[in-house]
Amino acid sequence: MATDQLEVEWQYAALDTRPVVRWLNGVLPAGFRVEPAGVKELNDTYFDTPEFHINRAGYTCRVRHKGEQSELTLKSMAEASEGLRSRRELTEPLPPGAPSPLAASGPCGELLRAATGRAEVREIFRLHTRREVFNLFDDGGPLGEVAVDETTIPVGEDRPVRLSRIEVEVHPDAVERARRFVATLVTANRLTEAGSSKFEAALIATGQVVPEVRSEFGSTAVSAELSAGEVAFAVLRKQFAAMRANEPGTRLGEDIEALHDMRVATRRLRAAMAAFRPFLTPRALHYRDQFGWVAAALGEVRDLDVQLERMHEWRANFPPERAAALESVEALLESRRRVARRRMLAVLDSRRYERLCESFAGVLRFGPPKSFAPGRTAVLAAAPDMVEKRYKRVRKAGDAITKSSPPEAYHTLRIDAKKLRYALEFVGNGIYGKQALDFSARVTALQDVLGLHQDAYVAIDLLQEVADSSGKRLGPQTLMAMGSISERYRLDAIDLRAKFPQVYRPLAGDEWKRLHRSMENQRPAPLPPAPPRPFPQV
Repeated sequence: MATDQLEVEWQYAALDTRPVVRWLNGVLPAGFRVEPAGVKELNDTYFDTPEFHINRAGYTCRVRHKGEQSELTLKSMAEASEGLRSRRELTEPLPPGAPSPLAASGPCGELLRAATGRAEVREIFRLHTRREVFNLFDDGGPLGEVAVDETTIPVGEDRPVRLSRIEVEVHPDAVERARRFVATLVTANRLTEAGSSKFEAALIATGQVVPEVRSEFGSTAVSAELSAGEVAFAVLRKQFAAMRANEPGTRLGEDIEALHDMRVATRRLRAAMAAFRPFLTPRALHYRDQFGWVAAALGEVRDLDVQLERMHEWRANFPPERAAALESVEALLESRRRVARRRMLAVLDSRRYERLCESFAGVLRFGPPKSFAPGRTAVLAAAPDMVEKRYKRVRKAGDAITKSSPPEAYHTLRIDAKKLRYALEFVGNGIYGKQALDFSARVTALQDVLGLHQDAYVAIDLLQEVADSSGKRLGPQTLMAMGSISERYRLDAIDLRAKFPQVYRPLAGDEWKRLHRSMENQRPAPLPPAPPRPFPQV
C-alpha cells in the first residue's frame, strides 16, 4: 500500500557510534526512555536520469530491497536547520522482478514518469546500512525512534566509503517534546550536525555531480564590449537554461511556481529573439515559433493554476453556506487542469520537443556565426534603436487609452509594455546598468496594473464560459455566486482603470529622456567611409 507522509528527523555525524549505543543503553535524561528494537540490514539502490531530472524536480529516488520484495521511496530534498530536516516521503511496493522504478503503478510511479519523461532512468549508486534501532518515548508516550547507522558506499575497486550517522526521527507533532533529548544526546556524545544527506555524500563519494544547467550552453555574461549577436546569444542561453532548469518541477506539477518560471523563461526567450531579430540568423529565428508551441502548452495549465489559486479569495467573500456552492466550480477547474497537464506532458514528452531542445542547445553552444555580418554590429550601436522602437509603441498605445477604452486596448498595451520591459532588462544588466533598470521598474509598475486588469477580465470570461457550458450541472446557488464574483471583478477593473494614469505618467517624463540621451551618448561614432580604390595603372 502506498504511503505519503512527512519525515521529520535530526541527522548527526559521529566518528564512532559505539559510545552512542552505550549512552542509549545507560542513564538517559529525566523523562525519556528508549527500547531496543533490533538491528536492520538495509540494501538501497538510488536511481536518476543522466541529467538528474528527479533531483532537479526536488526528490531522491530509492529502491529498498527486502528479500524477494522491494519498495520504492521518493523523498523530497530539504536543507537542514540545526540538524533538523523535514521532508515529504512517498513509498509504495514495486512489482516482483520490476526492472526499473518506473514500473511502479501507484503515486510514486506516476510522479517519476511525469518528472523523467522520455529520459532513461538508471542506477546511480548503492548503499548498504547496518541500522540499530531504538524506540524513543517520553512521559507523554511514543516520540519516534533513534537510528544508529553504519553506511557503506561501494566505490568501484577502491575501499568503500563509510558513514556513521545518528538519526532521530520523530512524529511531526512531537518535535518540541524531543528537543531536550536531542540536545543532551548531541552534547553528551560530541556529535556534529551532518553537513550533507546520505544521498549527497554518496554523490561525492562516487564522483558524480548534478550538472548546472546554466553552464551547459555557453557564456551568459553581457557587457558593453560585445556585439549585438553575442549579447543576443548570452540572453538566449540564460533564458533557455532557466526554462530547462524549471522543466522537472513543471513536469512534477506540485509547485506551480516551477511552471510559472518555465513559462516566463520561454516568453523571455521568444521576446529576445524578436528584440534581436536583425542580428540573428534565419536559422536562429526559426526557433521562435517552435518555442511558441511550448509556451502555449505551458500557458493553458498556468492559466488554470491562477484561477484555482483564487478560489480561496472567492470563498472568503461569502458566508460558509454560500462558499460551499463554489466547490463544484473548483472541481470543474481541477478536472480541466488535469486534462491540460496531460496535453502539456504530451508536448514535453514528444520527440519534437526533444529534438527542439537538442538542436537549439547546439546552436547556443556554437554561438553567433562570425560570417553573419549584422550580428557583428556593436551592441551599443544596436541597443538604442531596439529600446526606442518598443518605447514608441508603448507611448502610441498608452496615449490612446481612456477609461472607456475596451479591455483589448489595455491588453495590447500590456503586451507592448512587457516587450519594452524585457528589452530594457536585456541591455540593462551589464550594459546600461541602473539607469535602464530603474526605468524598467517604472514599466513593471504599469505592467502590474495592466496585468491585474487583464486577470479580472480573464476571470469574468472564464466564469461566463463555465456558466454557459456547465450551468445545468452547477445549480442556481453556484451560478448566483459566480455572478457575484464576476461583478466584483468588474468593479475591480474599474478601480484599476482609475489607477492607470498615475502609473503611466512617469513613462512620459524626463526619466526616459535622460535614459535615451545616455544611450545615444554611448553609441559609437559611425566608421568613416572607406577611401576609393585607385584605378590600376596600365
